[in-house]
Amino acid sequence: MTAGEAVYRIGIYRVALKKLTTPLTRPLAFAVSYAAWNLSSALADVVVDKMRNSVSDFELDESYGWLSGVYTPIRQFIVVTWVFVIITFFIAFCFLRDETVIDLDDIDDYDTSSQTCQENRGGADNNDARWMNSVVPHDATPSIPMISRRILKKWFPKQFTMVHSHEDEEADQRQMNVNDPDPTNRLISLPNYKVYRTKYAYESQEQVPTSVPALRNPCRGLLKVIKQIITILMIQNTWKVLIFGFASFTVVMQWTASEIVLPPFLERRYGESIPIYTIQSINLFGCLIMPPIVGALTTGTEDFQIVMPGLWIMACSPIFIALLPNVFGACVWQLVLTIGEVLWSPRQDSWTASLAPIGMEGFFFAFGSSRELFGPLGDVVMGAMNEKYNTNCLDCRDQYGHFCQNLSNSNGTLQCVSIQESCGLFPTALGDDTVPTCPTTCLECPTWEPTDPSAFWYLLMLFSILTPLSVWVFLPFLRGGRDRNDGCYGVFRMSKRRLLGICGAKDDARSSYDH
Repeated sequence: MTAGEAVYRIGIYRVALKKLTTPLTRPLAFAVSYAAWNLSSALADVVVDKMRNSVSDFELDESYGWLSGVYTPIRQFIVVTWVFVIITFFIAFCFLRDETVIDLDDIDDYDTSSQTCQENRGGADNNDARWMNSVVPHDATPSIPMISRRILKKWFPKQFTMVHSHEDEEADQRQMNVNDPDPTNRLISLPNYKVYRTKYAYESQEQVPTSVPALRNPCRGLLKVIKQIITILMIQNTWKVLIFGFASFTVVMQWTASEIVLPPFLERRYGESIPIYTIQSINLFGCLIMPPIVGALTTGTEDFQIVMPGLWIMACSPIFIALLPNVFGACVWQLVLTIGEVLWSPRQDSWTASLAPIGMEGFFFAFGSSRELFGPLGDVVMGAMNEKYNTNCLDCRDQYGHFCQNLSNSNGTLQCVSIQESCGLFPTALGDDTVPTCPTTCLECPTWEPTDPSAFWYLLMLFSILTPLSVWVFLPFLRGGRDRNDGCYGVFRMSKRRLLGICGAKDDARSSYDH
């Protein structure tokens, strides 16, 4: 699963999303993508919770070979997941196309800098055609707008005023109603997008010749990969995403805690009937609804003016479940965590995509996701913390994780059983109540040793706060606009604006970061 996610989500998908967007539309596009990604996870959480409470275990006998065994609702859900994986593969295989979108009024910084260099060498008039050919291939075709002018202005007024082209003003004036009371409708047109199929798309339809050096000599292909890695490491933008990636590792540990620690915390203390994954889906549904809204409202705002407040909100969010270690506290934590996440995480993806060098996006995104290297370490740490501050009650549960909560009378002897097997636990040992009861949670288990779960959530909050502090330290370098001689890219310079940067305020070095 890890390898598949690395190839798809970290590499191929982000490269494709960058190729299909321009700098101004990219933050909103990554926000919508972030929302769609979380939609699938939210629906999965709702379905798995429904199956846990309404679907029974079933068992396949030994005649089914390696498929035999007890299938709990969770295992049944995994089988359903594989069906959707196969369907997704079919859709990708049949309908994906390799295309790139270009808007001449909204091009990447890489293309802008190349135009500036050509103007300095030979003048704009002599090099304009050459620059146009380098940016827009000869076979590029205009794209059909997916949204009308009036709808764009009505629902997204900020984007309407920022993303436009004046190249066809005269044609627009002829086409628009001269009696239109709003003169801006006669002056602003939709972006002049052009779409072209990349050379890789053409090559994929043809048989690769046997004379390709990488196929004749595998070592040469390996050397090419090594050369690309060295080239990537020589780019300053690579070190920006590396620093941010490693610095943000502590705050993203909250995602790991939400997946590894929160479910057993709720189940062990409040029973199997608690809608654990529905509570988790608060974060996922929030990340479905809010990123497009935040992306639309903050288009044109400098990236770290949005990222820094988001990091602080998310880093401090575990305080709520630490103060209220119950179901309500868990819900509030998921809500506040979501608010912080939708501010910084989609914007960080867009920022990384804007820094990626053209033609080397795959390697760049891989380096940008370098914090995933610490993923296994985070899982081990969360598992150890869960065992220390949220201990299990194995004596009151069967081998499948069900609580021995059902009272059974076998041959005149009362004992506690689960839905699968007898646990060897007798209700008379649970207390002096007149009506014997069986444990439905670990709190009711006679052999369970109580722990303080709040200690873990306090530690998680303190650990998470290291992220916004670390990002603030390197913020001048991450923003750019300074050189090595200027206090080591501004890292060692201190001013009032530098201190205010801890909340996202702009630095003195640049007055505007807007793309």
